[in-house]
Amino acid sequence: MNSTTLSNIQPDNRIQSIDILRGILIVLMALDHTRDYFMINAFSFSPTDPEQASIALFATRWITHLCAPGFIWLTGVSSYMYFVKNGARKTSMYLLSRGLVLILLEFTVIKFAWHFNLDYSSLVLLVIWAIGASMILLAAACWFKQQTIFVIGILIIALHNLTDALIFDNRLLSFIWHVFDQTGSFDITDNFNIKILYPILPMFGLICLGFGMGSLFTKESMESRTKLLKRVSLIFLILFASLRLLNEYGDPAQWVHNQYLYRTLFSFLNVTKYPMSLDYILITLSVLFYLFSWIESHPSNLYRPIALFGKVSMFFYITHLFVIHTLAVISTYILNGFEIDLHALDIYNITSKYGYPLPVVYVIWIIILLLLYPICKKYRMIKSKYPDSFLKYI
Repeated sequence: MNSTTLSNIQPDNRIQSIDILRGILIVLMALDHTRDYFMINAFSFSPTDPEQASIALFATRWITHLCAPGFIWLTGVSSYMYFVKNGARKTSMYLLSRGLVLILLEFTVIKFAWHFNLDYSSLVLLVIWAIGASMILLAAACWFKQQTIFVIGILIIALHNLTDALIFDNRLLSFIWHVFDQTGSFDITDNFNIKILYPILPMFGLICLGFGMGSLFTKESMESRTKLLKRVSLIFLILFASLRLLNEYGDPAQWVHNQYLYRTLFSFLNVTKYPMSLDYILITLSVLFYLFSWIESHPSNLYRPIALFGKVSMFFYITHLFVIHTLAVISTYILNGFEIDLHALDIYNITSKYGYPLPVVYVIWIIILLLLYPICKKYRMIKSKYPDSFLKYI
C-alpha cells in the first residue's frame, strides 16, 4: 500500500477519505436528480423495473442507491468523531440542534426547491427529514456506551424486516408506526396529507452502526481500518447473496426468473429502498465499505474536487436542487417555444412531456457539477472563516 496517506493531501485535521466518499455520494445523488428533471418520461415507470428498464437506466439508478445509506452511515461516523472531541453533553446538544435544523430545511427551503411552490396541502417526509430525525434520536442514544449503540444499530438493521406485515387498527398508532418503519400516505385533515417515503427506523440503525464504528476512524488506524472494511465488505456481500438466493427474509420484494439473464439479475438486485430493507443495506454497505477502503489504498491529489463537494455536502444538496430545477424549467420553456405556464413546472410535470434521452442527461449532469464547483469552493472559504456560526449546520 502506498505510504502516502490521504490525511497529508490537504492541510487540515479532517480524514480526507470521509470527505472524498461523501463527495462521491453527493455527485451520484446529483446524477439521480438530474435524471428526475431532465430525462423524458422519468416518472412513467421505475428506473429499476426489471421488465422495463434498459441496462444503462438500471445501472444509473442502482448506483445512486449508495447515496442515502452512505450519507447516514457517515453521519454516524462523524458524530462519534465529534463525540470524542467534545463529550456527550455537547454532542447531544449539537445533534439535537442540527437534526431540528435539517427537518426545518426539509419542510421549507428544500420543499420549495423540489417543487417551486409553497403548497402545503401535502408534506413528504424525504431523506433530509429522516437524517434529521435520526440525529435527534442519536442525541439521546449518545449517552450510552459506544458498544451498546453499535449493537442497537446491528439489531435494527438485521431485524426490522420482521415487522413488514405489522398493521395497527388504531389510526394514530398506524401513523406513528409508518413514520418509524413503513412508507405510506395519511390524510391528516381534508386539506392536509403527509406522505412518508423515508421511515426513521432503518436510518437510525445505520447512524448507530456508523457511530459504533467511529473509533476505527483515526489517522493512525488507516491501514488496519482499510483491511477490516475490505473483510466486512466481503462478509456483507456473502450475507446479501445468501439471503437473496433464499428469497425468504431480508426484502419484501422477492426476485423472479426471467427469460433474459440480465433481467433476472435486475430482479435479484432490485432491492427495496422505501423503507431500506436488510438486503438493500447489506449490498449498499458492501459496496461502500469496499469503495472506502479502495480510496484509502489509492491516495491521490485528483480527489480534491470531489473532497470539496464532500466538505460542503448540505450546501451542495440545497444549491444543486435549485440549479437543476431552474435549468429544467428554462429548458422546458425553450422546448415548448416559450409558451408554457412556468407555475405548473414542478418535478412531476416537467418530464411528462419534455426531456432528453439518458446520454444527454449525463452531459447536463457534468455541466451542473462544473457550475456548482466554484460556488461550493467559495462557500467553503466563507464557512472556514466562521466555524462557530450558523453555517456549521449547513
